[in-house]
Amino acid sequence: MRPQRTEAIILHTFPARERDKLVVFLTPDHGKVKGYAYGARSMRTRFGASLEPLAKVRIGYIERESDEVVRIESVDLIRSLFPAQQNLAASVAASYLAETVDTFAQSGDPAELIYRLLDRTTEALLEGSVPLRVVAYADVWTLRLAGVLPSLRNCNSCDEPLGRPLRFDAQAHGFVCTRCGADHAQVIANDVAEVLDAIMRMPVSEFALRDVTADVLIEVRSLASFFRRNFLGHELKSFEMLTELIT
Repeated sequence: MRPQRTEAIILHTFPARERDKLVVFLTPDHGKVKGYAYGARSMRTRFGASLEPLAKVRIGYIERESDEVVRIESVDLIRSLFPAQQNLAASVAASYLAETVDTFAQSGDPAELIYRLLDRTTEALLEGSVPLRVVAYADVWTLRLAGVLPSLRNCNSCDEPLGRPLRFDAQAHGFVCTRCGADHAQVIANDVAEVLDAIMRMPVSEFALRDVTADVLIEVRSLASFFRRNFLGHELKSFEMLTELIT
């Protein structure tokens, strides 16, 4: 048995047996981990509210080499999402962030960058940032970290630097230069391209303060959705619900 103690962010919990919970959580060093929290559904649970989705915690667990699911021994709450959950849009955005990370994070692989992304975007929601700005930022960066988002700097066909306006060729699965762009290539509006650049170079706390219209952010999310659907073969369950709520 190997005892572990690490910082983590809770992604999801599910009922297990009569009094227990199956917990999915993200760690910087071990990626996504699943664990049983025994007695977590009882009235006098020692875990309290520390297993709520997107709670940031210090978690202790025991890992057996032959088991895929660990045993959770202790959970100490560092930060609760409760204040943001009082706002419906922020609450649904938080669920969307959790589903996005759960979809792309891998079990057993170090996940420091995606962990940091989830930590910072959750913090932005708690600070009252506009949910649409936060999720647009998370959409683009999650795809970038997963290796799904094509280069925004070089042509996907010839690798030459991209100019403006930015052109997107669905058949080439990426952005292309003027020379490689076919007649059907979609021209990306400059304000949308500028927002993509801003997301790539700014922390979410700064990006959330930018004056960006909802229409531009919707276009950014639409583009990210195209790449995600092509990669996964389906859209995230919470995507449409969030889109209807925050647009």
